[in-house]
Amino acid sequence: MDQFKIAVAIPTYKREALLRRLISSIPKNWSVFVSDNESSLLPLASSLGEVVTISHSPKLVGMFANWNRALSLVTPNCTHVFIPSDDDLFLPEANGIVANTLARYPDSDILVFGCDLFDEHGHVWAGYRPLALECFDIGEGFHKFAAGVDARMPGVLFRKDFLQRIGAFDERFELTAADSELIQRALLLGKSVFVPSVIGLYQIWSGSLTHARQATDQWLNEVEAWTEKIGDLINSGNQPHKRQIDVQSYRDEIFIANLLAGIGNLIQKGQCREARDFLARHTSTRHLSLRTRLRLIRARWRLARATE
Repeated sequence: MDQFKIAVAIPTYKREALLRRLISSIPKNWSVFVSDNESSLLPLASSLGEVVTISHSPKLVGMFANWNRALSLVTPNCTHVFIPSDDDLFLPEANGIVANTLARYPDSDILVFGCDLFDEHGHVWAGYRPLALECFDIGEGFHKFAAGVDARMPGVLFRKDFLQRIGAFDERFELTAADSELIQRALLLGKSVFVPSVIGLYQIWSGSLTHARQATDQWLNEVEAWTEKIGDLINSGNQPHKRQIDVQSYRDEIFIANLLAGIGNLIQKGQCREARDFLARHTSTRHLSLRTRLRLIRARWRLARATE
């Protein structure tokens, strides 16, 4: 048996064509495990392939519960797992890049690769990619994403036994944060390596859930719950040794970044008064960097001008 065996755990719901597109991009020596929410793909028109295991959930479960269900299907002989959405893609060079990285860093718990973006029209543009190859001891990789998680799930590989130990997706989240919280938690609790090579594509949709719901109280409430969970983990004895984290500042910076992103979405839609009210409702005294304070000042000025 090979030293490393890669699994891809895929949650899906009513998107057979996109699922097939993703599966066709996965290296043939990786194993694929699909959780079909509410048995939405029954009956399948044809087989999904020899390396694909699919399980049809008899009832509709939450989005992140379906992600966890996909992970539960991964067989014990798999050592590492990717968890993309069913509309993402892997690049042909992914297999070689991942294999070479695992051979060089066999004890890493989380490996973060680059991932570009593409839309429904086939346009591709640069997404997140690490600037350099960096390897971190337990907890030290957290600082790479302390202000927010830029990596996308098709570019994040977890050691399976590590993921089982720390837990996977928090099913209390409904809109956002579960993937970001998982990545931050893994970086805080495990050894990490960042690899400046792009291995996948992350789908961006016009009018997506992010754009529709980012400027909502529920979105920000989930951001608060995410950062509170990570903050509690840091305060309970998981503070990185080389560089300490100011928990309140960490929480506030991520909250304001999401607040400003929501405001930006409202402004793009011409809803400036709603954006002004949203900002007023959620702004309070926080532990912010000078750069973030300036961004808030600019947002207020822009909204004041737009609503005069």
